[in-house]
Amino acid sequence: MMYMSVLNKSFLHKSKNNIIFFIIYSLLFLVVIKTFGYIAPFFIGGLLAFIINPLSQKLERKFKINKGISTLFLSILGVALVIFIASILVVKGSHQLVEFLNDIDSNSYSYFGTMVNDWIDNLSKYMDYIQGISNNSINVQDLVSRYGNNLANIAKSMLTKTIDLATSLPTLILIIITLFMSTYFIAKDFDKIGYGFLNIFTDETKIKVRRVKSEIVYSVKGYIKAYAILMSITFLVIWMSFLIFKIPYGLPLGIIGALLDLIPFLGIVVIFVPVIIYYFIIENYFVSIGISIVFIALSIIRQILEPRLVAANVGISPLSTIIAIFVGIQVAGMLGIIFCLGLLVMHDILKKVDIL
Repeated sequence: MMYMSVLNKSFLHKSKNNIIFFIIYSLLFLVVIKTFGYIAPFFIGGLLAFIINPLSQKLERKFKINKGISTLFLSILGVALVIFIASILVVKGSHQLVEFLNDIDSNSYSYFGTMVNDWIDNLSKYMDYIQGISNNSINVQDLVSRYGNNLANIAKSMLTKTIDLATSLPTLILIIITLFMSTYFIAKDFDKIGYGFLNIFTDETKIKVRRVKSEIVYSVKGYIKAYAILMSITFLVIWMSFLIFKIPYGLPLGIIGALLDLIPFLGIVVIFVPVIIYYFIIENYFVSIGISIVFIALSIIRQILEPRLVAANVGISPLSTIIAIFVGIQVAGMLGIIFCLGLLVMHDILKKVDIL
């Protein structure tokens, strides 16, 4: 066949391996995503065990504390910390959301509706040009009435569901017990699990598997470090800017904004845009313009820093990182970014250990 004489055998072999790698990686990723609701306590427990194990070993070496006891103590501490953070986020977030929704009275809705209708009348004049060249009619008023009038109801509905879930004590107790047990036993037998996994390979393959493990640990730590820096910047900018402009709820909104910052093009938008619109509606243009400037500046800084930080801490090129982030966003948002960056990192690791 013609391509056999044109293409290098080494290239064909590598292409075959890359295709197999892509298929296996995609299937594993899909399985994890589809079953995450069932494996979440064990996944979080594994992450906690990964953090606890080296701490437990240090306590055993330096202070001669039995590993079982230190692991038990650290497991309780780790699970308690996770529960505490989750509880603070749910309780504080729910409380602030209820206060915010209750502060918006009917007069505010009426005033907002009048202003929106004025905007729609002006906007509709320009939309006529678009409608003239479009096959599909664009009804701005229909879009606004469909998606704009029920925002408060949607927020309250989501809040009700969150509270219902949080108050489901039997489920919560089962999750907490499962999380604690999985954390403790994985951390306690961490080395045994590792040795048992290695024993299924030949001696030659064990060396490569160890190298893959060390590279994965390095990449995971780098990824966490990179996004911890980005989230810290987001938190500080939101908190300090809200403090300077005397906007209430700066601290909880800063925390929520930092967590939502993991979602591209949505995180800081959810925090800043409603605030900008609200202060514009009440004719406090100084705060509205000031927060708009902060929002634009933070967006630019984040877009510049994200590829550089990920590349520097994970060990992949900035260009590859930008491509992975862009393609991931287009395909599936945050999940797409995780998939593409994970694919890129794993491919790089397997190349380093001469598997690909």
